[in-house]
Amino acid sequence: MPELRLRRTILSVDDHELVRVGLRQVIGQHFGERFHVAEAHSLEQALRFLEERTDEVFLMLLDLNLGDTRGLAGLRLLSQRHPRLPIAVVSGSNDARVRDEARAHGAVGYFCKTGDTGDLKGLLDTIERAATGADAATDEAPATHGDALARSRRLRPGIRLSDRQVQVLELILGGLDNQAIAAETGLALGSVKNCVSTVFLAFNVRSRAELIGLFV
Repeated sequence: MPELRLRRTILSVDDHELVRVGLRQVIGQHFGERFHVAEAHSLEQALRFLEERTDEVFLMLLDLNLGDTRGLAGLRLLSQRHPRLPIAVVSGSNDARVRDEARAHGAVGYFCKTGDTGDLKGLLDTIERAATGADAATDEAPATHGDALARSRRLRPGIRLSDRQVQVLELILGGLDNQAIAAETGLALGSVKNCVSTVFLAFNVRSRAELIGLFV
């Protein structure tokens, strides 16, 4: 119980001050003095804050496009370094594909800054659930990519992938895009694309989000 009382901080990460101020005001209006809202304007600043005060934070509100990161890279890095911290994305994009991929990478919610009252209600509900521990990570050890591959074979018996395709699958599950996979493996970008297409075909999916969703 003492640990729950300490975790009353929401970390709002956005490079636009007006957005941070707006979120702080909305949270204050709905929750009063229950929570403290800390702020960071960059991924680097958020990481420094968590290094020093991670035990206080029960939820992060993260913009995907910051001055020092773009797209899902920031979400992936934060999830890797702080796997037990729930992260809700608050983004200017209402792209369904981005929303699905963010959720596939562990986001507990995705809310559009320019959305309707449904986005606002969803955000407030997510804050309440995170505060009560409903979205907290379990104590189970994270599955390895090898475990994920074994599960995939149970999902689709008889699946056949080469060693290289298995390696690409593992990197996709780790959140890497094609360019990063090419750098990691030393393959040409065209070869990476061919491997990714083969993996998609093997699992009968059309996107990274669908593929990752098989292993969640």
